[in-house]
Amino acid sequence: MALLGVLLGMLVPLLAATGAQAHAVLRSISPADGAQLTQAPTQVVLTFDEPVSTSFATVTVTDASGASVASGRTKVDGAKVTQALDGDLTSGKYTVAYRVVSDDGHPVSDKTTFTLALPAADTPTSGGPTSSASPSSTSAATPSSSSTSPATVPSSGSATDATGSSSDGGVPVWVWIVVGIIVLAGVGGTAAALARRGPGGS
Repeated sequence: MALLGVLLGMLVPLLAATGAQAHAVLRSISPADGAQLTQAPTQVVLTFDEPVSTSFATVTVTDASGASVASGRTKVDGAKVTQALDGDLTSGKYTVAYRVVSDDGHPVSDKTTFTLALPAADTPTSGGPTSSASPSSTSAATPSSSSTSPATVPSSGSATDATGSSSDGGVPVWVWIVVGIIVLAGVGGTAAALARRGPGGS
């Protein structure tokens, strides 16, 4: 009985140590579980306390609608597992689900989440800026009525040119004045001559 107690005392620590090393334990994950990010991550990196199998490691990353945002296959480098992500992540909540297998064949799986909240300036807009002509530039480009209205043309019946010629005959006015003076002088001379001769003159 004493010998059996000693054997059990030796086996219990051995069994506990074997059970503790039976499967890999996740030491860290980036982005961390529950992280609030303002910049989109490019990959998810999981680090375990021991190397994991390169044949069965899988990491899936999905958005709030359940669509996958993972890019390419999961890569295993000893105790580090890496999964690349798409380069066009938008704001929202993401879920990381992983499953790896320890070297002894024990599977390990779990889920974590992180939230992405991009700044407003980094959010794509639905359309580009539009340009329109300002009212001031439009009114400035429109010619005013006073600048484009034709000059007033004098009527042909009453206007005279700068030399005093009549518009209907083309003969200068001063010619008609001279002719009138000559005619009046002639008439006046004839009347004076007749007056001097009298009634009985020859």
